[in-house]
Amino acid sequence: MKRIVVIGSGIAGLAAAKHFHSKNFNITVLDKGKYPGGRISTRKNKEFIFNHGAQFFTAKSKEFKKICQLGVKDNVLINWNTLSKKDRFIGNPDMREFSYWFSKNLEIYQETLVERIEYNDTFTIITNNKKFTADGLIITAPASQTAGLIKNLDNQIYKLIENVTYFPCWCVMISIKDMNLKKFEIEENSIFSWIISENNKIKNSLSDNCITIHANEKFSLDHLEKNKEFVLDKIIREFTKIYKVKNNDITYKNIHRWRYAKVKNYFPLEHSKISKIMPLGIAGDWCPPMLDGDYCVNGQRVEDAFLSGIECSKTLINKYFK
Repeated sequence: MKRIVVIGSGIAGLAAAKHFHSKNFNITVLDKGKYPGGRISTRKNKEFIFNHGAQFFTAKSKEFKKICQLGVKDNVLINWNTLSKKDRFIGNPDMREFSYWFSKNLEIYQETLVERIEYNDTFTIITNNKKFTADGLIITAPASQTAGLIKNLDNQIYKLIENVTYFPCWCVMISIKDMNLKKFEIEENSIFSWIISENNKIKNSLSDNCITIHANEKFSLDHLEKNKEFVLDKIIREFTKIYKVKNNDITYKNIHRWRYAKVKNYFPLEHSKISKIMPLGIAGDWCPPMLDGDYCVNGQRVEDAFLSGIECSKTLINKYFK
């Protein structure tokens, strides 16, 4: 049985791994993060819960609609229909639950940092924990991280990855005592792109009074390398000023920087994501799949990453493992 290693347990990596698993490959997933899912993520403790990454996702393709329908059937997804939009899916009881469900039955090593990769008929993947060997490899990390790993393996793909760029996103999580605000209208010149009361999604005791705030592209890019405490203070000051919230009423605050939130410049659509010289592929929301029909990637959809992972795994099998 051929062994495949997938680097990255975000949705692209999990989708690729699930497809290999369905074709009876021996599959291992490696990721440096604490939990699977990438930006399908949740920050929570005994008192608070924040879905601080992707807020929801949609399904337009036949393949991803099937996954979402199964998720609804297994009660890890619900259809979050708002007044303005329909068919938005959110995790139940939180976004992380979908990631756990989608990653089940896979061999996954979290908190495993890939330090370097060697190739001599087979791959040797050296991590901070142990060595792994593989007959085939898919890398689904963000573009700059993928470039660092692939540089000594395939120079042609490496040079193309260098042109991929992203918009970042600063995310602030706060809890407000006795909060009355439930909806937040965002002004045109605001520094915010998204503000949500977690209780507007799934009501439970942890989501009461929890608010997730995303800064817009310009603010996040301008403040990308600023100190976290400085950015946190700036965003909270703007929030309290606009929405008439007292600083003393904020009982919890935290901040997270999504450095690779939305793709700005993609990997070239016309170029293969599969190496011509070894069984190596790349995938992710920054690697748009070749699709028929009117589906259009936008650099931030969960579905973009899913379809990229599926396409990469299918193409790698057809090219090297038939």
